[in-house]
Amino acid sequence: MIENDPLIISTEDISQANQLSLNCPICASAVEKNVDGASLAPVVCVKCSTLYHQACWEQSGGKCAILGCGSSECRPYGQDLGPIMRITYGDLPKETPRPSPNGYEKRLKAEEQRRRQEERRRPFWIIWFERLLRAIRILE
Repeated sequence: MIENDPLIISTEDISQANQLSLNCPICASAVEKNVDGASLAPVVCVKCSTLYHQACWEQSGGKCAILGCGSSECRPYGQDLGPIMRITYGDLPKETPRPSPNGYEKRLKAEEQRRRQEERRRPFWIIWFERLLRAIRILE
């Protein structure tokens, strides 16, 4: 029987798993943002970002119930953490810039078509031999 290496679970792994959960770890009920009672208001652990109900946080002694966290601070869920960048229609450009009509793209396309036509006119065995040489040079 093959034995697997032991799994190592870091604090960051626990934090990421808790951020994915939408259930309170104390009562296992869904934590919702728009609720009537203040006791069901969602709060977040400052250290590991686990969602709780306000009443459940207080019931757990004002400490995070997640193994290895032990934080005693929480903040209301959805609270602004800093300045927010706002973009208005006035910040957007009036027109999208268009490429200059100097014909550069047309020249590139015409040159590419000319190369393809020259490639088609050459004998197959020469094309095959050149590709083989390129492949050998890549391997060296």
